Amino acid sequence: RDLHSFPTRRSSDLTPAPAEDARANRQWTEIEVRPGDTLAAIFDRAGLKPSTTHEVANLNDQTKQLRRIRPGQKIALLIDDRKQLTQLKYMPSLTETLVIKRQADQSLSSGVLNHPLDAVPVFKSGTIESSLFEAAAVSGIPENIIMEMANIFGWDIDFALDIRKGDRFAVVYNELYKEGRKVRSGQILAAEFINQGKTYRALYYTDPKGNSGYFTPDGKSMRKAFLRSPVKFSRISSRFSGKRWHPVLGKWRSHRGVDYAAARGTPIRAAGDGKVIKAARSKSYGNVVFLQHGGRYTTVYAHMKGFARGIRKGKRVKQGQVIGYVGSTGLASGPHLHYEFRLNGVHRNPLTVKLPAAAPINPAYLEDFKRQTSSQLALLELAREQSVASLDDESASAASSN
Repeated sequence: RDLHSFPTRRSSDLTPAPAEDARANRQWTEIEVRPGDTLAAIFDRAGLKPSTTHEVANLNDQTKQLRRIRPGQKIALLIDDRKQLTQLKYMPSLTETLVIKRQADQSLSSGVLNHPLDAVPVFKSGTIESSLFEAAAVSGIPENIIMEMANIFGWDIDFALDIRKGDRFAVVYNELYKEGRKVRSGQILAAEFINQGKTYRALYYTDPKGNSGYFTPDGKSMRKAFLRSPVKFSRISSRFSGKRWHPVLGKWRSHRGVDYAAARGTPIRAAGDGKVIKAARSKSYGNVVFLQHGGRYTTVYAHMKGFARGIRKGKRVKQGQVIGYVGSTGLASGPHLHYEFRLNGVHRNPLTVKLPAAAPINPAYLEDFKRQTSSQLALLELAREQSVASLDDESASAASSN
């Protein structure tokens, strides 16, 4: 569809310019943004005066986004016989069109037309044979959806350590369409992961105050106060142990943390909201960050290649925020993250310690939660039934072939 043919619903202050007749409509010009283009360059190619660039770019906050045009985008211009801009239409995204029009008094006005995408829920399931990503690919699940699913369950399942062959998953998510054409995958509405025989379920819910998140079917938050792993999809190279042979020191000593082997430069995430109480270099830890989480919890991240920008003593960080990058500084034989979890100053095994949960749904919203998520839960049940039926068919087929 041409840019100038979008409907004008959901707009305001967009009174048509005068003399917008059939002759004027034939003068629409559509210009594709080239690498290095600015609004001034585009207007110059269209024969518009430099003063028009200033007039448009500084009209209001809506038109300031024309300073951030990107190659491949298109701008439609309607120019009259006097080489004066009559209208401009620009799509900064799939769901918005910026419209600028010249009024009868020759001033400009602007408005944004909204074009919501159509959301169609789909459900898919899979069984892990070798890896989560391979199973997702076999099931036709987009990579961004499977990554988001891993994030949802990441507080309970360590996807570097806990995944086993035969683990199963199901996910219900929106596919977003525009004029009948799929443009991208949207929000995960519900998901289930069966890991080593234990079932985890998550439902997406937005409460009456507009707060959104993922919760168990009984209203408990999927989010924990701490991530189970501060490095995504890495290999455990050394576990928590009272006695371990140190590869650099060449002697037995306790290992009060977990080592995650990962490529040099891999981002390291804060396990929970907290404050940096140390970000420095030491002889043994190398580049190390200590985070304080409330009064009882401390996490430690050692052997970093370097710190993320702004990470320094006293800085507050959010859960999942990148605080540094995997390296091999200090007493390290190779690139890895040494991660410690301390409760009241006592080292605990990060892989097995019980993590405190975030706040559950407000009891006043439980009925609304159950009403909103009932259809999502039904789709999840259907996906699970299909997964089980598929496994039964495979078993029957294998038995008959024998």
